[in-house]
Amino acid sequence: MREDPPGPPLISIIIPTFNWSSVLRLAIRSVLMQSETNFELLVMGDGCTDDSEDVVKSFGDVRIHWHNLPVNSGHQTAPNNAGLALARGTYVAMLGHDDLWHPDHLRTMRSAIERERGDFASAWTEMIGPPGSRYRIVAGVYLRGAYDAEKPLAPSGLMFRRDAARAIGGWMDYRTIPHTPDLDFVRRALAAGFRFVSTRELTVFKFASSHRRNSYVERPCHEQAAQLARIESRRWFMPREVLAIARAYSPARRIEMPQVAPPPGGHALGWEVTQYRRSRGLE
Repeated sequence: MREDPPGPPLISIIIPTFNWSSVLRLAIRSVLMQSETNFELLVMGDGCTDDSEDVVKSFGDVRIHWHNLPVNSGHQTAPNNAGLALARGTYVAMLGHDDLWHPDHLRTMRSAIERERGDFASAWTEMIGPPGSRYRIVAGVYLRGAYDAEKPLAPSGLMFRRDAARAIGGWMDYRTIPHTPDLDFVRRALAAGFRFVSTRELTVFKFASSHRRNSYVERPCHEQAAQLARIESRRWFMPREVLAIARAYSPARRIEMPQVAPPPGGHALGWEVTQYRRSRGLE
């Protein structure tokens, strides 16, 4: 889009990012493929020092805005909150810089939240493990009843009313809470009485960087590039994806689950995020 659309956007999309421009480019491409086009995209750098700004600006789309925090905060909490403060949309959707969306993601999220009068909407998310791991599951499924916050919802599969997120104060610093900021965020929203609804559709593809050792050192993008190429081809994409998931669940195949070391005693503040940072090569 080359000219500013009239009025504020319906949806504000926030992508927090840190020095991984190769995957960021692919995440943005999956946003621009959306069938719902009434959005603004806020790419929030967490003290980026690479070419991420140039990558963002190379798309030449007036809906895309680049903002970079002056120093790195160590977690997407800070860029998330900065993006939430800038957001103008009625709804806010999150996308990890190393994750991808199906072209119907925003449309189905908006439909679910409006149809069921929800405050938070979640999509089914395919968690794709690193090559050879045979780790492939669908997260965010709650077919009967309401979401109970026993399991976290992937941020890339969340959309919520902007005012609801601001009412609970956004995301907390990981060093001040016993759980991850993402799990803490949805638990506080649930405790505040906000309504969660599900699209019941698979539209998110997550490549967890914490499951890929030294991902922020090596900064690969081949997995996301291959997945985006499959999405763009469109023909028979979803049936083939569902078949791949079914094969991963086959009793004949052993699923290797990523492990996180338990805290030395009780719920150590910031423990889980610290372990993930070490796995990613960030400390």
